[in-house]
Amino acid sequence: MKKREQKDSGENIILFPGLEKRLIEKGLEAVKLKDFKNAVHYLEDALSLDPDNSEIHIGLVLAYFESGNLHKSKKLAESMLQKDIGNYIDIMELYLMILVQLGQYAEIITAIEGLLEEKEVPKEKYEHFSTMLAFSRKHVHLAPIEIEEEHEDIKEHEPINFFAVLDQNEQIQIAAKLAQSNIRNQLEGIEEYLRDQDGQYFFKTILLNVLAEHGFERSVLVNKGGKQKQVIPADMHNWDDQKQYNEIIGFLEAGISQEDPILYENTKEIIKRHYFLLYPFEVESISSNALAAAYHRLVTNYFGIEISSEELEALYEVEEREIQAASEHISALEEIS
Repeated sequence: MKKREQKDSGENIILFPGLEKRLIEKGLEAVKLKDFKNAVHYLEDALSLDPDNSEIHIGLVLAYFESGNLHKSKKLAESMLQKDIGNYIDIMELYLMILVQLGQYAEIITAIEGLLEEKEVPKEKYEHFSTMLAFSRKHVHLAPIEIEEEHEDIKEHEPINFFAVLDQNEQIQIAAKLAQSNIRNQLEGIEEYLRDQDGQYFFKTILLNVLAEHGFERSVLVNKGGKQKQVIPADMHNWDDQKQYNEIIGFLEAGISQEDPILYENTKEIIKRHYFLLYPFEVESISSNALAAAYHRLVTNYFGIEISSEELEALYEVEEREIQAASEHISALEEIS
């Protein structure tokens, strides 16, 4: 405490020889031991002694990140990029990982697009950054959309041409208005769109939700990709109450949620998107544990992480041929999502 008081009072302090090195060693050792509180303490002190040391910066970014102080972690990583401290691409990957955890996908898009435009990406990293860019763009499209409060009510005598509504934001706006309006004169158009093979999966799901909101008790035919199903909207469960969806999430939660919560949350988001699109269908002839393994593989590929077939087979108790079949199905869903 006296030393602290001396420091604050402006008195000269004689530093112990090798203090900076000892602080770095203690800080990095604390990171390895997952003692992130002490890691932050040691590394912040080390950084005050050597503000340009890339090893200290990286350790402190990780310590902030793992201790849950994501905004400090992001700010320090941004500073490293701006001051060109450490390997630029390695720090950029670390920075993007932080943005993913913060859910700041628009910033990820801006950062990666800048890299690609400036041709700063090494050839071996190009696919990794490109897939992460595609991944982030899909998340941005899934961001909550504010419904316009001031709008004209949908008029009963003006049926909507649902096939002409191609923009997803516009589809959401229309569905929100329909949920609050008399839809009697729109029913024929909604049912026609639901049973047509060519309508968009996303729009069909939200139109089904509109019918459910209105307690629609007549059976309607839903066609998605040639698969057909008769449903009564008023009796349907929510899309996230589907048995297969919850089984897959359960396998992933048991397998990776504790060891790698970031990977788990991002994998879960993709599964949510896919099962929202599929609703009211599930994936036939493929087990839930095979699908969980395939989703695990998909997201590790997005983030440039290698995982072997053997690891997936052991973790999810499933054979590679089943994982491959599930992966092919998921790839098809990624194409239309």
